[in-house]
Amino acid sequence: MKNIETKWLQDFLILAELKNFSQAAAVRNVTQPAFSRRIKSLESELGLELIDRSKTPIALTLNGKQFKTTAQSILQQLDEEISRLAGSSFHGRHSVRISTAHSMAISILPKLHRCLFNPALNAQLSVVANEVDEAVELLIDGKCDFLFSFYEDKLQVAPYRSIYLGRSYLYCVSAVDAQGNPLFDLAQNDAVPSLDYTPESYMGRALHRANRKLTPNTVCTSSMTDFIKALVMQGKGISWLPDYAIKDELAAGKLQILTAREPVPLDLYVYRYHSRLHASCEAMWQAMSKMSPIDGLTNGQ
Repeated sequence: MKNIETKWLQDFLILAELKNFSQAAAVRNVTQPAFSRRIKSLESELGLELIDRSKTPIALTLNGKQFKTTAQSILQQLDEEISRLAGSSFHGRHSVRISTAHSMAISILPKLHRCLFNPALNAQLSVVANEVDEAVELLIDGKCDFLFSFYEDKLQVAPYRSIYLGRSYLYCVSAVDAQGNPLFDLAQNDAVPSLDYTPESYMGRALHRANRKLTPNTVCTSSMTDFIKALVMQGKGISWLPDYAIKDELAAGKLQILTAREPVPLDLYVYRYHSRLHASCEAMWQAMSKMSPIDGLTNGQ
């Protein structure tokens, strides 16, 4: 049994956030030498180097990044148990922190209700939706338990774990006229107004890798799928949209797929650190690992 003091965990998390020994020591109200000794004691007890002191500002080692999630989970569970015993917790529920891409929060998470909203887990979800890169950073920084996002090379290997959720496709789509015909015809006009993703966005990068383009007549760019979808629905132009975000509109005949452009596949995953999480998180992970790929995603054309 490791002899680790909770104050060492708190010290480590403050240092991981501030990346400076002097500033972290001041926050913890101890001298810098004493603070440094406590961090050293934590590393010694674990038998791991957590801090890369050769860098300025200091950085976490790979072990440090993984242990950050463990430390947060331990302190969170301790706080929740104390609150439960004191009668001040929210029905003694564990908080499960989820980071997700905007479009997946709206269209994918509700499909996982049996895994995420199981009353038997006694969990309270805290969901933060961001741009894809920002959502990924929350996991890397240990600020969430689960990340729902797209395929990422760096998250497919240790210290991360992943579950494949299913394959989606980006389709080139147009709004329709009163007769149900597409407002724009790429076969007849290569100057159709297009609504593009910003090059640095995940969708923009995916389209660039697949060498997929719309037209030279770009009238607006954005990184937000929902914003682009709203403009397409208003007839402002054509764009690429993921099938899970337009399933209802396609079924209702409000949007049409323009087959002049080949769809682009997108693989969806849920990610986490290898470090053990609290019981509610582990139960959710087990439930998601046993489910089939999400129903409702199309199989391409």
